[in-house]
Amino acid sequence: MRIGVDLSVIQSTKSGVDWYTYYILKEMIGLLEPDDHLYLFSNHETGFDHEVKGRPQVTLVQSRFRYQEPWRQLLLPLLLKKYEIDACFFTNFVLSMAAPCPMVLTIHDLSFKLFPRTHALRNVLWARSLVPASIRRSWRIISPSNNTKLDLLRLMNVSNGKVEVVHEGVSSQFSPVADAGDKDALAHYGIARPYLLFVGTLEPRKNLNVLIKSFDKISDSMPDVHLVLAGRRGWMAQSIFDELERRDLLGRAHITGYVKDEYLPALYRQAAALIYPSLYEGFGLPPLEAMASGTPVIVSQGSSLPEVVGDAGIYTNPLDVKELAGAMERLLGDDALAASLSAKGLERAAQFSWKSAAEKTLDILRKAAGAAR
Repeated sequence: MRIGVDLSVIQSTKSGVDWYTYYILKEMIGLLEPDDHLYLFSNHETGFDHEVKGRPQVTLVQSRFRYQEPWRQLLLPLLLKKYEIDACFFTNFVLSMAAPCPMVLTIHDLSFKLFPRTHALRNVLWARSLVPASIRRSWRIISPSNNTKLDLLRLMNVSNGKVEVVHEGVSSQFSPVADAGDKDALAHYGIARPYLLFVGTLEPRKNLNVLIKSFDKISDSMPDVHLVLAGRRGWMAQSIFDELERRDLLGRAHITGYVKDEYLPALYRQAAALIYPSLYEGFGLPPLEAMASGTPVIVSQGSSLPEVVGDAGIYTNPLDVKELAGAMERLLGDDALAASLSAKGLERAAQFSWKSAAEKTLDILRKAAGAAR
């Protein structure tokens, strides 16, 4: 079977969808059967070259083309035909409308439809113009959670049998076992313990202004606790800095920017807790990574987060500043509760695997290829 994958989503500084694509493909390569061949298509450097070295069953096809969407819609279909691809996998909402083979498409969430004001207008217009057509054109849709599947059925008029739920996994690099590099990681960012951690793109959907207001409420009673916001700046990130300045918290808040791979595990496991007050998530990878690191989590009670966290976290109303502040204060002041959530989190995280996700995804692609014969 000849499997194609749109690799163009992977950027040099990875975030959610980039990591999803990276980990799925890394595991998928190890699952290929002798008569399988994987073709990875991109219009730019992805940094994935080292993962395919010495892999005769994997071919990286890179064609320089500045604009991603015209490449995907005009050039990629020609490449799929040239390499006689049996089924193609698209990991980021949109596929090639003119592709000559069955396509499997991952839809991570419907935030562009449910929370359009948390996205830049150009991104909303892009999604609304291309995602519905991509959904119709796909052979199967992969959803990372049952919650996103229900959103697809309810909002996009997709039939139940067309959507397959494949939960994401967690990398083995996230572990509760500290190493010598942990101290260096904290020193690199000038972080002092104890601290509360957020990991993700700094953007409106992550609801960070509520987190900052909640942290402000506990700052007087817990003067030694710091707040760490780890992630690259997204759309409208300036409002987060303005909120910190308005509340005179810049001295106790650390904005790390994009965190390199080698530092992130240490930031997770050395944190007193991960706080994830997002308004909406299609899955929620940071809480899963925190749990795998033995770190207690406080998350929003809505969307897919309960599906990921289970009974291993504290849930709050993402719009209730007082409730989130109370949860943080309670967790920081109760060592027994923190230890209990840490143990439950480790057990919960062990139920999620990138290898399992890759196996299920590869099985869907095999069925897609078989349907075309």
